[in-house]
Amino acid sequence: MSRVSDPDRRLGNGNKTSLSDVPVPVKPTNILKSIVPAYPATFGELTRPYRLQAEAHWNSIWAVGADAYHTEGDAFIIERYVSLQVRRSKLMAMIEIDGWMTEGSQGQSVANPVARLLLDIEGKLPGLEDRLGLNPEARLRLGLAAAETKSKLDSFREDIDE
Repeated sequence: MSRVSDPDRRLGNGNKTSLSDVPVPVKPTNILKSIVPAYPATFGELTRPYRLQAEAHWNSIWAVGADAYHTEGDAFIIERYVSLQVRRSKLMAMIEIDGWMTEGSQGQSVANPVARLLLDIEGKLPGLEDRLGLNPEARLRLGLAAAETKSKLDSFREDIDE
């Protein structure tokens, strides 16, 4: 079984799927007073669609943490989380091209080895999400401020009290 080459470096007309089809999260427009550190040097080594995705994840996570993250200390954890997300995207693109099943050495159908790597990465993400406060329970536990919207009834009650 041969190793799958990077889709950006493939030649020929085989598969029309390109990495430009990889969805890139939208960069947040409001960083909420948070100081977003410069992108890590490792982002520069990525191909363009993945670099844009990494930068968008980086900005989004710093926006979620607002002023709760420590710039120097938390940057390494956030970089690890973003790099795992980018790796996950690369592996998903490989699986999309090659499928979840592949042919084994004896001609039998076996699970794609890339799927095992993907499952390993997906197992590491929830722990980092908890540490970074990227889910509702973790935000409550970490004391990160959640954006609250007033209902019309709450506004009405405040007006009556005045």
